[in-house]
Amino acid sequence: MMNMNRYTQPFPRNHFRHTGCMLLLLLITGISPAQADTIELLQKNASIAYEKMMDAKKSADALAKDAALALRKVDTAKQKLTEAEQEAEAAKIRSERARMAAQQATDQWKQATDALANEWGNSEVK
Repeated sequence: MMNMNRYTQPFPRNHFRHTGCMLLLLLITGISPAQADTIELLQKNASIAYEKMMDAKKSADALAKDAALALRKVDTAKQKLTEAEQEAEAAKIRSERARMAAQQATDQWKQATDALANEWGNSEVK
């Protein structure tokens, strides 16, 4: 069983004993039934307020966990975006190098075909 302190228990351990003692004290002191009803209503309202407080605390804790998870997802997405940007930049560099290599190969082919055409032209003249 989870160890509970007086702040995490639905009611402190002595709450019901204390309530019983209060009622006995009220009876002994001659509190009227109307006053006892008022006190009982106040105790009931306090219990309801406590339950609402605990529900709100649980809700706040759950939402804090949700927010932390969402922030981790954002961090992961940012990291993936950074990696994708780096990959895109590397691909751009490789593409430019390949374009330059293709241009050099085209230039070399043109030089070779020009040289061949010149040689054919020279051989026909002779």
